Amino acid sequence: MNMGTLRGFPNPPAKSSRRQSRRALTRSRFFLLLSGVAIGCATAPVPITKIVNGRVVQTRAVSPEAYEHVARAHLYEDEERWQEAADELQRALPFDPDAAEVRAELAELFIRLGRTEDAADQIARSLATAPTVPGYLAQAHFAQAHPGVPGAGPIPALEQAARLALADEDVEAIETTHLELTEAEVGGLDLSAAIETVRRLVRSAPDTQRGRVQLAALSWPLGGLDEAIAAVTSAVADEPADVEARILLGELQIATNQPAAAKASFKDAIDRADAPLEIADAFAGWLVLSGDLTAAQELADGLTADLPDAEAVELAATLERTVKRPARALALAERARKLGASAGRVALMIGAALASQEDWSGATKAYLGVAKTEAEFFESRLRAAEVEREHGKLDQAGRRLAEAASAQIDGARSVDLAIARSQIDEKRGDAALAARHLDEALAGKPDEAMAGRPDDKPLDQRLVDRLILAHAAVDERRGDWQRAVAQVDALLAREPRNVEALNFAGFIAADRGQDLPRAIKRLQAAVALSPGAGGVVDSLGWAYFRSGDLARADTFLEEAGRLEPADPEILSHLGDLYAKRQERDRALATYRLALTLSPSDRIARELGERIHTLDAKSAAGR
Repeated sequence: MNMGTLRGFPNPPAKSSRRQSRRALTRSRFFLLLSGVAIGCATAPVPITKIVNGRVVQTRAVSPEAYEHVARAHLYEDEERWQEAADELQRALPFDPDAAEVRAELAELFIRLGRTEDAADQIARSLATAPTVPGYLAQAHFAQAHPGVPGAGPIPALEQAARLALADEDVEAIETTHLELTEAEVGGLDLSAAIETVRRLVRSAPDTQRGRVQLAALSWPLGGLDEAIAAVTSAVADEPADVEARILLGELQIATNQPAAAKASFKDAIDRADAPLEIADAFAGWLVLSGDLTAAQELADGLTADLPDAEAVELAATLERTVKRPARALALAERARKLGASAGRVALMIGAALASQEDWSGATKAYLGVAKTEAEFFESRLRAAEVEREHGKLDQAGRRLAEAASAQIDGARSVDLAIARSQIDEKRGDAALAARHLDEALAGKPDEAMAGRPDDKPLDQRLVDRLILAHAAVDERRGDWQRAVAQVDALLAREPRNVEALNFAGFIAADRGQDLPRAIKRLQAAVALSPGAGGVVDSLGWAYFRSGDLARADTFLEEAGRLEPADPEILSHLGDLYAKRQERDRALATYRLALTLSPSDRIARELGERIHTLDAKSAAGR
């Protein structure tokens, strides 16, 4: 199970978040109501009609006094001033107490502010006034924010919202509601329902860009590769500048053994991206691992010549390390210095370049040269500790972490330190102490490595999740896999769409032959949420292998091998598949290749055992 980067080719951030889309939907519907302001009056809004998508829609005017406050609330929302936005909406309601959409938007703000009773009250009053898409969405979001509160969960409300949007033939609302319903169904591990929902979206709004990309992502883990490729190809044809769609198309082309087409897709994505160096680095890494170093270096040549600032130079240095040119990465460090990069940032670049050419002492020296007054001091000590840990210098690595703890420590850094200390103790062979460090961090009782933390504020939930997953990994490696899965199950009850947790729990259960149907559903959801992540695709293939479904195992394990061609664990799973099919020579060749790729101690031991077993069978003529 690959617990590293889940997605080999990063998608750039979406231009608008789901929250922004919901806000835009609420605003568009509200401004539709405002279309009758000129003929309405402040005290008695009258029915009005408007043509929407060729249909005559009857709605109601909203008073101009209410409009003034709602418009101001939207400005506050843009600035994330949630309380002030809520105050403005509350000032609007006396002028128009029957504005169901305004009450729904106010409920959304109360949810964000943690005002549970007020949110529930506004949702009930909104839906009692009129059933609206924003009202049902707010009801669904309330259920998602309070999963422990008795009720039916978010899906019934989202289904109502989607039906209402279809009846209104409101394309924007159709897309928003169906995509949110799809997300909820994936979180509930009902991928069959999710794909039907997104298919209905694409039928109702054929031009939906997000819908077609989502259809491709869902079709992949369900085995519908032709549907996936057709959907994302259509999306790219209609929106050539959609970088995310191009990346997904490239990943599908890699998985289906179309390397030439994949190269073209990724080059187009890089040409059109706002942040091309990040995508280029991931793609170049795949080229290198696939054995095409020349193409990877040619790609870098076209991107590292004209760099506007120190930040771009640092990204270019990362790319040069990826394509096996550490000398150029070192030269770029000097270039970054001339462009104004701090001494600490330059030292980190030099250390990374030296580490990439396996000059470990030089890398450590560079990291340790960062002064305590530099902002990069903490990171430099963590990097030095990592190098020393990996080379068995555990006492020295511990001292580096003690130095790091003398810097200013916030929640994120305290978690980094706890995990780093845990890794040192696990490397030392003391898994119990490794787990204890994480327990103490989870309990909010930092040990001496975190003594510099300046406050006792509770950790952000994402940081807690990091600790839980790190703890589960330690428990699994020391043989307590039931406890590991129980920890991650609790995380998933709160965050059902956490890809790393879905992958971990699904893989461990599959590996132990426990509740394989649920393991497969979890891994299907993980692939849908992170399509193109070779480690997750491999986990799904392994679950099918463990369930005895060799046909599906073949599909996903081969795809994973193409996406991550130098991952020793993925290769070990492929070797097991070949061995199961009595393809002994192919299995042996795959196992031996995996051994050359720096597998972990556990994977290396298992590979050796498999090779020994097959060699013994060959010698016995079996």
